[in-house]
Amino acid sequence: MPLKVLLVDDEFLVRLGIKSLIDWEQHQLTYVGDAQDGLEALEIIEKTRPDIMLTDIVMPRMNGIELIEKVKSEYPDTHIIVLSSHNDYEYVRKAMKLGVEDYILKASLKPEELLQMLLEVSKKISSSREVRQRQIETKPAVELSENGGSRQLKQWIFQGNAMAEDAHVAEENKAFFLNGYVFVLMTIHRDQHRTDSSDKMKLMNLISLQLDKNTEGIFQDVNEEEIVLLFPKKKAGTHTIDEAIRFGKEIIEAARRFINLSLSIGISDGSQGIQSLPDVYSKAKRALQNYFYEGKEKVYLYGDHLENIQVWNVMTQEDETVLKVELDRMNAAGIKQVLDRIFERMAMWKGPVEKCIQLCLQLLHTIQNGLKPYEEDLFKELEQEEPLYKQVLKLDELNKAKQWFEQLIDDCCGQGKALGGGNFREDIQQLILYMKSNYTEDISLRHAAERVRMSENYLSYLFKKETQVGFSEYLNQIRVGKAAELLIESKLPVYAIAEKVGYENFNYFGRIFKKTMGVSPQQYRVKFKSSLS
Repeated sequence: MPLKVLLVDDEFLVRLGIKSLIDWEQHQLTYVGDAQDGLEALEIIEKTRPDIMLTDIVMPRMNGIELIEKVKSEYPDTHIIVLSSHNDYEYVRKAMKLGVEDYILKASLKPEELLQMLLEVSKKISSSREVRQRQIETKPAVELSENGGSRQLKQWIFQGNAMAEDAHVAEENKAFFLNGYVFVLMTIHRDQHRTDSSDKMKLMNLISLQLDKNTEGIFQDVNEEEIVLLFPKKKAGTHTIDEAIRFGKEIIEAARRFINLSLSIGISDGSQGIQSLPDVYSKAKRALQNYFYEGKEKVYLYGDHLENIQVWNVMTQEDETVLKVELDRMNAAGIKQVLDRIFERMAMWKGPVEKCIQLCLQLLHTIQNGLKPYEEDLFKELEQEEPLYKQVLKLDELNKAKQWFEQLIDDCCGQGKALGGGNFREDIQQLILYMKSNYTEDISLRHAAERVRMSENYLSYLFKKETQVGFSEYLNQIRVGKAAELLIESKLPVYAIAEKVGYENFNYFGRIFKKTMGVSPQQYRVKFKSSLS
């Protein structure tokens, strides 16, 4: 696999020159980008995780020394080469002390010299990774570290205080927990990679190898997807949470690189005592669930989430009402506007993932009920491999959930329009399409009967039999649905909206709207907009 190289220099011509000097692909290197200062470089590093970084020293905002310190702390597997000027000697000396691979003078930079330096670092990286790969493959799988506390860790977490009495706890384990610790919870994302028992064993080996510098840490697998790790408090001056964050980032990167596994990590706040284990586990679990909202392969801290919206306000009654109206009209754009509002609130809420999935199931139920006239034809193809509700249960990121629902609406509305109005007989389908396109006109039952060449009485009977709704009520639903949309999206006065949707009598419009929506047009506009804010 080609090694990734990032260039950081505040001079545009230097960046352009270095990028064009080397045939990167020929030498198994990938140029992932360049940055003009340390802050911009960190953004690129977070996204691309380069293997080698070439960096200048003197730069605006964040200089090279500050950047090197940050990268060495947070991305220790990234190897660094310094680009320096003649008068940067003191800076270069500091950089070498920080552990950079080498330095090269920009003033006398030669393509073959820079290439040779890159190839030497590449060889060093490849050799180091081969050693690590062999260790992961051959080291016996472990579930406990030196102090043996892992044997009881799962029991202490899930059986709580009953198993935490002093009589049941060895003295060395009492000391471990009394000094304080943070809880690190890792989960394996199985949707992206096929994970078998050998993958789990390799991951446990990797954790053990990574803990060589922190031998007091204890860990154990909780289930097929989760591994728990306790980080003990170290000597004074070392922040345990910072150590846990650094360790988490290293494990995520190493798991991706050496085992091809995707991980996310949640970290609790600091705690003491075995009795606290169930509580800190739940905090780490809560922190971990942030990956659903903010993305996988990251480290999340407890307390970083914000629950400022109650679950019952994520999808309001107004949302459901408008959604039903737009579904009846097969208006994909209107339906997606409601979806946008609901998913925006979910992203702000960041509640427990299981509750978010429940809301998605509720949303699916509303959509399926709203499309009942089309259901047999619309959903048959979409459920060929798996029922829709099972597809929802497998959604593991909020942005994927939103995309899934938008695709569902596109598929359903496209098919629905092709069908022409539901599983009704042909003449009723055509009449419904006409009503939806010409609702602003004065469409009477007599006018409709003439259009389909029936008597008024027979059309009235047949329309209700097919749609379960009377002709006038169906037309009012179409008009009120459009009025509700205008009340939300426009600043038009209510009387103007009434005229736009086909009502000459403003008071009659008000009565019909309240009967359909449960509130007056003015109340609907105020209530709906206040629910969004």
